[in-house]
This record gives sequence, C-alpha cells and structure tokens, in this order.
Amino acid sequence: MSTTTDVLRTKTDAELLFFVENPGYYHTDLITAARQELRRRGISLPSQAPVPDHADAYAEEDGPSRRPWVLGGLGLAAVVGALFWLNRPATPPVATTKPRPAPTLETVASHALPTFDIDKLVDAQLARVPAAEKQTPQTLRQFKGLTRRFWTAETQTEFLTAQAYGDKASPAFAEQATLARETWRDWNKAAVYSYRLGPTMQAQYERMGQIASSQQHILSKLPGMLADKSFLTDKEMVARDTEVQDWLAGLRPTSPVTGKRYRVTVLKFKP
Repeated sequence: MSTTTDVLRTKTDAELLFFVENPGYYHTDLITAARQELRRRGISLPSQAPVPDHADAYAEEDGPSRRPWVLGGLGLAAVVGALFWLNRPATPPVATTKPRPAPTLETVASHALPTFDIDKLVDAQLARVPAAEKQTPQTLRQFKGLTRRFWTAETQTEFLTAQAYGDKASPAFAEQATLARETWRDWNKAAVYSYRLGPTMQAQYERMGQIASSQQHILSKLPGMLADKSFLTDKEMVARDTEVQDWLAGLRPTSPVTGKRYRVTVLKFKP
C-alpha cells in the first residue's frame, strides 16, 4: 500500500511548492509532508506561516461544507488520495439518457386569405373612364388610390362569401371576416373626404361606396349565420347580396375571385 511519502514523491517541485505556499486550502499534515519532501530534494523553503482560517469566507459563499479543512478527521493518506482524485485528468461524461429525437415538422392546414392582382383590377376600371377625366394628375392619383382600397377589400369579401355559399367555409371564417372588415376600414378612412372627380369617376366612386357599405354589413352578420345557413333565406341578407351583385356589374362584368359574371337585376313590369 502506498504511503503519504510515496505519493508526494511522484509530485513535481512546483506542485509541492503550491501546497506549501497555499496552506489555507490543504490539511496541515499534507503541508508538513510536502515541506519535508522539498527539503529532502534540497529546495529552500519560505518561512512557515500560520495556517489562515477561511471559515468565514466559505460560510458566506456556500456554507461550512466548502471549508477545505473539513477532512481533518481523515488520515493523511486518505487526504492525499482524495486530492489526487480531484485533480485527476477529466474524462468525458458518459451519456445516461437516450438522445432526444430530432424535431419533426407537421403539416398544418392553411386558411390564409388569398391575394389578387389589384393593379390589374385598377387598370381595368380606369379603362372604362374617358381620357378627358384622367388629365389631372391629382385627380387620377386620388381615384387610383380609392379604387385600389376598394378592390383590396372587395376581393377578400368575395372570397369569403363564395366559401359560405359554396358550403366550404373554413374553421377560421370568423377571424377572416374580421380581417376583411379591417381592410374595408382603409376604404372608409379615404371615403370621408370630398374629391373633385369627373362624372364617370364620380359615378363609379358612389357605386363603390354603396357596395362597401353593404359588404361590411354582410361580413358582420355572416359568421353567425353559417351554422344553420340562415343567410340563404334571410330577407335582408338576400336583398343586400342582390344589390351588391348589380352594383358590381356596373364596375366590371365578371368577378376576379370566382370568374363568374355578376348578376344584373332586371326589373319586369306587368302590363
């Protein structure tokens, strides 16, 4: 069995000097043995200073269990053995748990509102305006802005109403209807101002305003009528849908969302 002296003789001069020069961190018997070994090797030593008591400092950090002299009741050989074990070369830890599996991506059904070519819709509507009414840059810019806001909200609304009438409304229908109503608010903000438009532009502007009012009303009520499909028989909803279709036909012949022709109301008089 190895003795304390045998163990210390395997340490280098620098390691032994570290023990001697830091007496507050090691057992006094270990320090004495280290000094003896250094003398045996003919190395001069500094005068021996009293071992400082670091108890207060360790108590403030982690309590008395961290005091270096807590091993005082152990034999010197045990102290040295423990010291060597603490200073042994580090070895990589062995994994004790199974590695976590890599995260997998799940496909989630998307219910985002689609986007449409609004520029194309604006250009098509402007094509129906006489050239004389498009000469003033400010008027043209204002009308383009109004038309853009209108079709941005209208295409979203037509997409949702087509879903409702086709019995294809998604679980996110109510939230989407709220988003479409928020888009209509951009139109509302612009519609509070007065504009000096030509007669054709003014007629289209007024028609867009009528559509905007009815579509916002439809969107506010439609989500609550989906479950029992009461919007199909509700007199007000049916009347508003009929009016909207007729007004839209005055702006363009077909829907940019469904591709179907807007329904024109034909009044028949009995003789």
